[in-house]
Amino acid sequence: MKPLIAKSWEANFLATPPPFERQRQVIFSRRQHGLSSASICAVTIPPRGKSDEGTHDATDEFWIITRGRGKVIVDGNEADVEPGVVACAPARSKHQIVNTGNEVLHAYIVFAPARPEEALLAAMGKL
Repeated sequence: MKPLIAKSWEANFLATPPPFERQRQVIFSRRQHGLSSASICAVTIPPRGKSDEGTHDATDEFWIITRGRGKVIVDGNEADVEPGVVACAPARSKHQIVNTGNEVLHAYIVFAPARPEEALLAAMGKL
């Protein structure tokens, strides 16, 4: 079997308007790539922007920060994030990511097991 390769800069994205302005991409997914154990997305959040609060019943969500500075809030607890930091919101936790810096925050998001990315794919007309 060959490795699956994706170029994140070539993936389509969905722009979300304020107040939760950001761009989201699905890089690898269960439905598109036949994966079962995890999916990978990317998000860019403008300065002072933030995601909406989310919860996943059976999926852990990991953020791998590659650019910018911000904070991750999980069940009301905040942690600062910067490039090289990996943060996790366990299943059933209420979570959000906020850009506290003056440059775009970029992160890869890993969902394990895969599933939450399907709502994004549906919004993009990919399902």
